[in-house]
Amino acid sequence: MSQLPKLPTPEEVNYYHLASDKDAGAGALHHTLGLGSSQASPGNHNHNGTNSVRIKLADLQGVSVAYQPQGGTIGGTQPTFDGDPLITGSYTKIGNLCFFQIDVQFSNITDFGTGQYYLTLPFDSEHQQTMRQGCIEDASTGRKYAISGHVEANDNVLALFGLASNGLDEDFTKSTPLQLEMADSFHVAGTYEIKQ
Repeated sequence: MSQLPKLPTPEEVNYYHLASDKDAGAGALHHTLGLGSSQASPGNHNHNGTNSVRIKLADLQGVSVAYQPQGGTIGGTQPTFDGDPLITGSYTKIGNLCFFQIDVQFSNITDFGTGQYYLTLPFDSEHQQTMRQGCIEDASTGRKYAISGHVEANDNVLALFGLASNGLDEDFTKSTPLQLEMADSFHVAGTYEIKQ
């Protein structure tokens, strides 16, 4: 039986690492940042975990970007409008996270259609997810009804749900969770991981 070679100790590995070539040429194991011909790029920091430059979440600034969500019904007749649907949206993207918000007005709707309502997200979702930041505003009573959206992985279609009196999700349609009128409106929002 052959014997395995003796592995170096952690201390020896650390020594080899610290003693390896630095800025010796294009094939050097380590490159510092600077203006030298064998250095990486201009700069003056190190990576010792103490005084290196760090990006803080508080220093990241997202930008709200307007986008045009699409909407309609799943498995039914589509709503019709007098002009373009009054659907507006925006999103803020930081890395692979996206916060979105969508507003829908019914003031120019001529037919609410049939079936479950949906809206489109600005990007495909990495995961299947339910987002519960939304509500319908009933103009005649002043009441607000909770709604949520569910998106499948690798998709950007947000299927919309109302909340039934038993606490279960039910398809958001022209008559559930309430009978929609032209003066009503709704909005949804959420944060999700963008498909990479």
